Amino acid sequence: MSTTSLMAWWMPSGIPNAFNAGSVEDTIAVDIERTSPNSRRIMGEISIPASLEDVWSILTDYDNLTVHVPNLVESKRIDSRFNTVGEPGDGSYRCRLYQRGSQNIIGFEFGASVTMDMQETRGINPDEERSISFKCVDSQFFTEFDGEWTVTSSSNNGREMHGVPHTNVRYSVDVRPKGPVPVAALEWRIKEDVPINLKAVKKASLKVANELRNSRELTTAQSIVETTSMRKKSVKLTSKKNPS
Repeated sequence: MSTTSLMAWWMPSGIPNAFNAGSVEDTIAVDIERTSPNSRRIMGEISIPASLEDVWSILTDYDNLTVHVPNLVESKRIDSRFNTVGEPGDGSYRCRLYQRGSQNIIGFEFGASVTMDMQETRGINPDEERSISFKCVDSQFFTEFDGEWTVTSSSNNGREMHGVPHTNVRYSVDVRPKGPVPVAALEWRIKEDVPINLKAVKKASLKVANELRNSRELTTAQSIVETTSMRKKSVKLTSKKNPS
């Protein structure tokens, strides 16, 4: 089994790179293992300066992943028989998810689609680790597309800087194409397009974190104004009751 370190991630696509890949900080190293002549195992990690909850909220936003990830053109839960009672993101939720991406391999453009069973799992300490496993149950383009997301809080390992928590996101998937697409071409496409998607998840997570921080700051500011106003009213009432 051979391993190649690549700048790669997730579903391949033909969408032009909409993100700046020049920053060393954003360099994304992903390992691709040749598990068989026609299959690959893709593993990648990224550290995001946001809380586990912020990142988790993006990964479990199943019906709106197309908003966050530019290489997805469709993402939706289907067949409610496979959806458990509860809510996405609760750590034990299960659903059947249909996704379609936009691909361009050797000049041939098509939309690769896959239907997967998704299963959320909480670690011993759900505030520090959670995961989402997925297994392909139907696809016109893949005989295998099975893997797992693992989200781990890095704050307890000295990664929290200036009060900002960090979350480590690990992605692993076993891929085997179906039909005329050679796995070598698929590997090349992934090498080219994976950074786009990973940075998209990072960008979306940071947006959530910033919105929450701004909301908290606004709430704090409003609280200060209200407290100041109440204090002034109290002083006025006291002054009326105790004239000099």
